Amino acid sequence: MTSLAARLARPEILALPPFDTAAARPERFGADAVKLDANENPYPPLIDGALAAGLNRYPDPQPPALKRAMAALYGVGEAQIVVTRGADDAIDILIRAFCRPGLDAVSILLPTFSAYAHFAKLQGARVIEARLDAGFDLDAGAFLKQVGDEPSLKLAFVCSPNNPTGNPVDPADVLRIADALPDTIIVLDEAYLEFSETPSLAEEAASRENLVVLKTLSKAYGLAGARIGAVIGNSELVGIAQRALPPYPLPSLSIDAAMAALAPSRRPLHGRRIERIKARREQLAEALAASPMVRCVRSGGGNFLFLEVEDPAGLATKLHSLGIRVRFRPNAAPGGVRLTIGTGAETEAVLAAFGVARAGRSARRAELVRDTRETSIALAVDLDRAGERRIDTGIGFFDHMLDQVAVHGGFSMMLCCKGDLEIDAHHSLEDVAIAFGAALSQALGARRGIGRFGFSLPMDEAEAHILIDLSGRPYSVFEGSFAASHIGAYPTEMTSHIFRSLAEGLRAAIHVRVAGANDHHKTEACFKGLGRALRQAIAREGDLEALPSTKGVL
Repeated sequence: MTSLAARLARPEILALPPFDTAAARPERFGADAVKLDANENPYPPLIDGALAAGLNRYPDPQPPALKRAMAALYGVGEAQIVVTRGADDAIDILIRAFCRPGLDAVSILLPTFSAYAHFAKLQGARVIEARLDAGFDLDAGAFLKQVGDEPSLKLAFVCSPNNPTGNPVDPADVLRIADALPDTIIVLDEAYLEFSETPSLAEEAASRENLVVLKTLSKAYGLAGARIGAVIGNSELVGIAQRALPPYPLPSLSIDAAMAALAPSRRPLHGRRIERIKARREQLAEALAASPMVRCVRSGGGNFLFLEVEDPAGLATKLHSLGIRVRFRPNAAPGGVRLTIGTGAETEAVLAAFGVARAGRSARRAELVRDTRETSIALAVDLDRAGERRIDTGIGFFDHMLDQVAVHGGFSMMLCCKGDLEIDAHHSLEDVAIAFGAALSQALGARRGIGRFGFSLPMDEAEAHILIDLSGRPYSVFEGSFAASHIGAYPTEMTSHIFRSLAEGLRAAIHVRVAGANDHHKTEACFKGLGRALRQAIAREGDLEALPSTKGVL
C-alpha cells in the first residue's frame, strides 16, 4: 500500500533520483582515498590554519555524527530526522516537496511566522489564512471548521510557542487536528519549545504518517548564525522532503559549530542559560507592565515578550535614537511589538527606554568555553549565587578541591573538562586553572565595589596562608612542598602550577604558604583557603561604583 507521504508528494519529487555526491558515498573508499571525483581544490584556503582544515572538501550532505547527536537530542531515530539549514530551510523543502504550483494549499494560523506564507507563495501554492482566537490561542474546533472542506490542503502549519505572540499550543490539540485531517501533513514548528513547559511531539511525529516537527539550534543553542535545523517525521516522509535539498546544504563550519555546541559537556550550560532567559522574561514582563507606554504584556513560552503599546510610532523613534532594535508587529495587534529577551545589560537598557526604573545590582556571571588540542572546557560561574555546583574534570580529587573553592568562596560553579588524561593530568589541571581564573575575571568585570584582598586557614595539623590581591596584575608565589607524588590521580607537584595558572587567568596576585605533615590536608587547606580568600576579595562593599584603587583602574 502506498504511504501517505508518497500519495501527497509532487510527482516530480518522486521521480527525482538522489544526488550522486562524492561525500554521500564514503563507504566505497577508505578515509585516505585519493579524492579526485568532485572537482575540489586540492589545497586548503589561505586562512587561519584551524579554520582552513577540510574547507577545500565538500561536506557530507547529512553528516552522520551530527545526525546522531540531533536525533539523540530530540529522542528519535536517525532515520526519522533530516538536518537542514535552519528551520526556514525545513519549511521550504516541505512546501517544495509536497505542494504543486497553482493546485495545492497550505494553511497558517494568523498571526504567525511569516515564512510559512512566504515560501508557499514562492512555490505558487495557495495560502489559507485561519486565525487564532482573540487571546491568540488555538481553538482546534474552530480551525477545523475553517479548513476542513479545503481541497488539496497538503500542509497545515502550527507554531508552538507561537511567533510573535508566544502562546503555547496544547499537544492534544495538535494530535486532534492530525486525526481530523488524515490526508494533510500537520507541520508543528517547535523553534521556541525549549523556553516553554510544553512537551515536544517529536517522538510522536516519528511514528505518525501525517505529523512532522520542525526544530532549530538557533534559539536555545545560540547558533542562529550557523543555520542548523531539522525536519522530524516518519522515515519515508523525511526521505521525500530530503530530495528537495541541494546537494551540499550544510557548510562545514556550521557542522563543526553544531557538534561543539551539542557536546555533552556543554549541555548543562545550555540548560542554565535557558532557565536564566525564562526567569528574565518573567521579570521583564512584570516590570514592563508598569510602564505608561505599555497597554498589555504577553509572556508565553518563547524567548521573547509580545507587547501592545500606546504609541508605536513614538516608541519606534525613541528606540531608534537609543540604538535598540525590536520587531513591530501591527498585523498581529494594534501597537504590537515583539521584544527578544537579551542580556542583563540589554534588559536594563530596555527598561530605561520604557521609563521603568528597577533597583538592583548587576549580575556577576560568566560563561566560558576553552578548546585546545589537549582539553575541551565549558565553565560557568555566578559570584552572587551560592549552592549550584557541578564539576567534572575526570580527576576526582581535583573535582573535590574545586568544589571546596566554590563552597568556601560562596559562589556557584558548573565545570566540565574533557582532557587527554590518557597521557597524564597536567594539561587538564593547567587549562582548568587558566579557564577558572579567566571566568572569575570576566564575572568581576571592572572590579568596582569589591573587597579586593583576602585570608589564612588552618586544617588539623596543616596551615595554609592564602593572600589575594585582585589587582589586575598577575603574580604567583607558592611556598610549600609535598612528600607524596599523588593524591589519587592528582599529582601534588601541580599544585603550585595550578595557583600560578589561576593567577594568570584571574589577573591577580596570589601568595600561598603551606606547612603540615599530611599532604591531603595541606592541599585541601590551600584550596579551602583560596575559597575563603576569594569570598573576601569578591565581596561587594560600600560604594558599588568605587574602585578599590587610587590608580582609578584595576
